[in-house]
Amino acid sequence: MTIESVIVLLAFPAFWAFAEWRLGLILCIATAITQDPLRKITADKPVFFVGLVAVVFMAACLGAMVRRISLNPNNIFKQYRQLIQPFLLFLLLVIAQAFNSYLRFANPVLTLLGVLTYVLPLFSMTFVYQFVCRQGEFGISQFVKWYIVLITLALTTVYLEYSGYDWPVLGQIGDLLIIYDSETGHRLAAFSGSFRSPEIAAWHAMAAACFVLIVGFSQRVSLPRWVTAAIVAALLLGLGMLTGRRKIAVELAVFISSFFILWIIFERGVGKLGIFAMTGAALIAYAWLATDLRDGGNGHYTVSTDFSRYVDHTENAFREVPSRFVELGIAPVMWAYDSFGLFGAGLGAGTQGTQHFGGGTAISGAAEGGLGKITLELGVPGLFVMGWIAIWTFRYLWQIMRFASRHSQRMGRISFGLFSFLVANVAGFSVATQAYGDLFILLILSWITSFLLAVPILVEREVHARQRATLERPAPVFRPRPV
Repeated sequence: MTIESVIVLLAFPAFWAFAEWRLGLILCIATAITQDPLRKITADKPVFFVGLVAVVFMAACLGAMVRRISLNPNNIFKQYRQLIQPFLLFLLLVIAQAFNSYLRFANPVLTLLGVLTYVLPLFSMTFVYQFVCRQGEFGISQFVKWYIVLITLALTTVYLEYSGYDWPVLGQIGDLLIIYDSETGHRLAAFSGSFRSPEIAAWHAMAAACFVLIVGFSQRVSLPRWVTAAIVAALLLGLGMLTGRRKIAVELAVFISSFFILWIIFERGVGKLGIFAMTGAALIAYAWLATDLRDGGNGHYTVSTDFSRYVDHTENAFREVPSRFVELGIAPVMWAYDSFGLFGAGLGAGTQGTQHFGGGTAISGAAEGGLGKITLELGVPGLFVMGWIAIWTFRYLWQIMRFASRHSQRMGRISFGLFSFLVANVAGFSVATQAYGDLFILLILSWITSFLLAVPILVEREVHARQRATLERPAPVFRPRPV
């Protein structure tokens, strides 16, 4: 396939997204699923294919703005103005680090990629917030269900590759990744199916499993529905195991644990005990996730494709002692400070994919942990600003979940699921940043955050409709308390 034909194909979803901006999220899913296999059958496998989904998303944003839909971030922050100051400081820091990157590396492409990873999710949050305000709960349900269906179909290609099919659209771009299991001594081939890498395929398997559980657990209590959701999630986890990325099992465990802890806190009133349990679970999860990075090569072992080996490899993530806990947490931060000083190396220095444009692979490897990546690209001040934002955001989201659970059981459980999904990804990002350099994954995380931020509006509408139907007292209004 030629690049010209790909551009022609891209024009179709881009113009469709511009004309029907409300379909933008679904069109982004379809584009993201097809961009990797198209890249594999195109000469030289150009790396710009990873950004095709961003083109479609921007077309949807333009379509919304043409229809005079405001994408002003103030629409999000007006309910909780404590977030304005840290976010403004963050944006100023991003601008400063963009100049730092360009002056240090003299590589505009590297700097631009770094800027996109930080700014695009923020911009997309305002778009999706307006989307949910207009589409309501239907918009969230539509995205989640289409994502589950389309991603599950794409993940079946992982099994096809595992089964021996040798199609041009299957397999990793680049050299085949071999996983070395230090516990069993086996070497395992990491399959990616139609996705460009096992890391990306694994993340989508984890995300789809989480969304299936959100759909199952947010509905009315029904044992058949819960069993069905659990079986589908287990099948998705099984496909994810074939990628060799065992941390997805731990991330799924973090999601489930977080969801039920929140359910106990808000629906059963356990209170502070649940908060301590959630904190303890997060620390244990970090230790488990740290064991995933024991990948390497050892020529004395033969590569195995026995599925039971993949199961054993995944189970080891729950048994091994996290010997690299400090290496993935504190050591990268200290390395970034010692190598580049207080203000770091600038945007793009640790972003995945920049090696194709002159970025240093050694630097990117040092940024494999989340804290190390932030320190490398935003410096020590950026680490503190991100911590500030995280604390205030957590407090705000906590108030949203409390409000939702008091007035709508269904929306409360949806908010638990969305929040738990973000918690699982924070845990994953803290020890392995590879997947989080993908623009589509960054967009999904920003969309989930916007869904959660829009929950109070949906709850107010639901209660108001119920009040009009039954002549109850006036609908509640969400007013977050200053902290």
